[in-house]
Amino acid sequence: MQRESNIRSCPILSGIKNSGMFMANTFLPAVQTFIQEMRTLFAEEVDDEAKWDKARNLFHILIKDPDLREHARTWPSSPSELGLEGKHANLIFYEDPDYGFVMNGLIKAPNAKTTVHDHGKSWTLYGVVAGRESVLRFDRIDGGKPGDFPETAEVIATDKIDVAPGHVDYVKPWEIHAEYNGPEPTVAVIVRSQKCGTYVQNIFYQKDSTVEQYYGPKQIPFELN
Repeated sequence: MQRESNIRSCPILSGIKNSGMFMANTFLPAVQTFIQEMRTLFAEEVDDEAKWDKARNLFHILIKDPDLREHARTWPSSPSELGLEGKHANLIFYEDPDYGFVMNGLIKAPNAKTTVHDHGKSWTLYGVVAGRESVLRFDRIDGGKPGDFPETAEVIATDKIDVAPGHVDYVKPWEIHAEYNGPEPTVAVIVRSQKCGTYVQNIFYQKDSTVEQYYGPKQIPFELN
């Protein structure tokens, strides 16, 4: 059941750039540590590929935190808000005032399937906290290039991996993928390079090869304390 007391505005941070300092008194300790380490990493590392490869290592530690996993039991799970196939909503826990990266939460209903989609120009870390699902990767076979916004495109599945709690999926910009849930809800934490709604994503419909552009899931503020 959704806990209304937790649905508030995201914490306000001091935002002193490159200092690695922020005010986050309402965060779980492991989350606060992760944010601090991410801010330090972003201040020091300019190469996106190297930065997100290092961030993945930090994220592995975070999603195994027992307090985070326990807190995830309180997250909203109403199908009308979060369990819909395709354009689901995300909880948003944090948006960094200097570097723009965000932390989201997601609960997918049993047997839910996402659309085949990319994350546009954003970098994404998707960490499973509870539940099991299959992650599929797709390639375009129509000669299209990453970064375009076609009206039509042909895609085929090239890889499938079954994942469990503790798994981190590393999704680079424009990588095409989908998630198919198992018979129980899947709970995940997502770290993105920027907030959904600030960039355009593609949805690929295999039945007729059409492509839809949209601005990502609805963002629902939620405190992680």
